[in-house]
Amino acid sequence: MITLANTKFAGPFLAPLWSPSRNPAQVSGVYAVMVPGWRVMTFRALHFGQAEELSMDRIRSHSRYAEWHSIAGTEWNLYVAVHEMPASTEARREAVARALARDYRPEFNDLAPASKDN
Repeated sequence: MITLANTKFAGPFLAPLWSPSRNPAQVSGVYAVMVPGWRVMTFRALHFGQAEELSMDRIRSHSRYAEWHSIAGTEWNLYVAVHEMPASTEARREAVARALARDYRPEFNDLAPASKDN
């Protein structure tokens, strides 16, 4: 469990080992893609996004995934944390992801109006 801007996330989990806690078709929410920080047990957020169906396939299909992987050096240095929001609307999930991005300013979040590739 990790808390980011007063929002509790499950994880962070090593990306290659993470899978949703339930059937991904039933789990919507916000995710954070992270890499290890400079100090032990710290993490640096690269991206906050939202998805109607949280899954590693969804994260791997993101247009910036190759850049995240490059920064991490290996998928084994890439971490995922999730904040499940069952029955949430896209607008609500996007609002949470954008608030997190405003607080943390991860390098792969554009604070311009929302796009479809979250």
